[in-house]
Amino acid sequence: MSIKLLSKQVINQISAGEVVEKPASIVKELVENSIDAGATNISIEIKGGGIEYISVTDNGHGIKKDEIKLAFTPHATSKLQEIDDLNSLDTMGFRGEALATISAISKVTMITKTEDQDTGVCVKLEGGEQTDIYEIASVTGTKIEVSNVFYNTPARLKFLRKPKTEENDITNFVEKLILANSNISFKYIIDNKMIYNTIAGSIHNNLYAIYGKDLTDNMLEVNYNYENYSVTGFISKPIYAKANRSYQTLFVNSRFCNNALISSAVSSVYDDFSMKGKFPVYILFLNMPKNEVDVNVHPNKLEVKFENTRKIFMLISNAVFSALSDYNHISKIDEQTTQASNIQIDKQINSQPITREVIKLSEGISEPHKNEYNEALNEYSKSLNNTNKNSGSYDFSLTQSLLSQKKVYDSQNNQGNNKKPVLQEIKLESISQKPTPVVEHILSEPTIKQEDFKQILSVNYKLIGKAFNTYLILEHEDKIYLIDQHAAHERQKYDEILNQLKNNSLKLQDLLIPYTFKTNGQEGNFLSENLDELNACGIEICEFGYNSYKVSAVPLILSNVNLQDFFNEVFNNLNSFAKSPKEVIKTKFMQMACKSAVKGGDDLSDLEIKTLLNTLKESTEVLLCPHGRPIVVELTKKQIEKWFKRIV
Repeated sequence: MSIKLLSKQVINQISAGEVVEKPASIVKELVENSIDAGATNISIEIKGGGIEYISVTDNGHGIKKDEIKLAFTPHATSKLQEIDDLNSLDTMGFRGEALATISAISKVTMITKTEDQDTGVCVKLEGGEQTDIYEIASVTGTKIEVSNVFYNTPARLKFLRKPKTEENDITNFVEKLILANSNISFKYIIDNKMIYNTIAGSIHNNLYAIYGKDLTDNMLEVNYNYENYSVTGFISKPIYAKANRSYQTLFVNSRFCNNALISSAVSSVYDDFSMKGKFPVYILFLNMPKNEVDVNVHPNKLEVKFENTRKIFMLISNAVFSALSDYNHISKIDEQTTQASNIQIDKQINSQPITREVIKLSEGISEPHKNEYNEALNEYSKSLNNTNKNSGSYDFSLTQSLLSQKKVYDSQNNQGNNKKPVLQEIKLESISQKPTPVVEHILSEPTIKQEDFKQILSVNYKLIGKAFNTYLILEHEDKIYLIDQHAAHERQKYDEILNQLKNNSLKLQDLLIPYTFKTNGQEGNFLSENLDELNACGIEICEFGYNSYKVSAVPLILSNVNLQDFFNEVFNNLNSFAKSPKEVIKTKFMQMACKSAVKGGDDLSDLEIKTLLNTLKESTEVLLCPHGRPIVVELTKKQIEKWFKRIV
């Protein structure tokens, strides 16, 4: 097959995938263009999850009539001229790809007017080709309407998710925009319903509008400056945390981005405040010299790379610590940690002894985590080597922070799998070798089949009695059976619940006051995709306003469950998808079956014992409790005689 040059249309459609992955990408590019155009009022409207229709209207400076055609040409931009301009970017966009790629895979109508023009211009494009252009009455600014996303690329269209899922992605991004730009008034409309209508002013008001009173009341203000760096925003109180990282938001020079190093820096400080198993909430704004951060890492511009990772790590750590130190939980931090965290970045060390930590970075850390951690570790090593010199600087808190960071990377890399930690501390000390005693396991697992035991319970067995009011002792022929009364009853309770669930006869308890709660976009997306599963398990839940939900009934056996804790556990699996909501509910059923079952130590009557054994015979499906522990253990006469040396 001979080599041919691709057509402009094919090139645009192929390259569109790098910039426009989904409807949220379109909203991102268009709104960032509005911000770059100096807009103070931006209106965003979507329909059908943005697949059917997207509209972004602003009061920015508009596009000149003779530059409209050029605006839809790939790599045409007013924001970047020379490669060196990347070191001093003041704009959100800079590649000149957005309008060209959006128009290549959708139908676009743009109305724009500059302040010095008498009339505006309307231009229409389909599949990247201009179909019409004419003058129109308009106010200063730009309005862009996008419809039928991916209509001419069916291979891409079929991979779009449900409209609600795409909608939640857009909402999640719009919320970030509102938080990042408190100087801009936003309107956000979904399917003709007003979701947000903010007024330029306080970020605190925007925080309240998006997350509600509960979260806002549990936030602490961050305001930290060092040289030509600043960290501002809000972090959660140590007593307030979330089950996942979706409430962690970072802006670098007003650009929303993701960065594992920042997340690790925040977590390292919260570790000292005994935050275990939860994730702090933060909305942080890092302002720094533009030439020390690279935003040209990925086409979606959601990732950034720092020139000096150690300095940024310590800057964020000290900023968060400074905010937390004013809170009354400071007393939980030991003296050594407090002294370490209060040392400034530029403080020099003369002759203090330093305990050197040798850390091994094994294979398995994914990029960019690996590069960032290596960079921070290299800086750390240099600081140690230069400790006794006057040419370098060192912060004692770096040792603690790196070790905390290491723990974070360990947990991130091992989430959802059973791999060994990829990071290990090497301690240079002698290890005394002691012989490991060999223990013979008489019974490593249940040794009796379900059918055989049911048969035994159907014949004349002899109930010898109870041991420790916990284990029932049965004799049959030349064998003895020990039955854990709690495990047996727990299994019966759990099987009863599952049968009710299977037969759609689960007893429900209506809530006198329905439980309502608000989610963010990511959590709302997760819930909307699992509403049917939750309802099938007896949790009567429905949408109750935008990204808000109402629970009106729960299974009777779960009537005493704390619903806030329950949904926190559901959202705890948001990133790892370790458990589906149905599995979380089943876990709760196990817990309730366990709580309602007879306990070890309960003195059962003869009638209760017979009832328990009869149920075990008639309906118990497996001889394991819901947690996997054995219910019955078999012991032979021959084994007992071996213990007493009656036989060899």
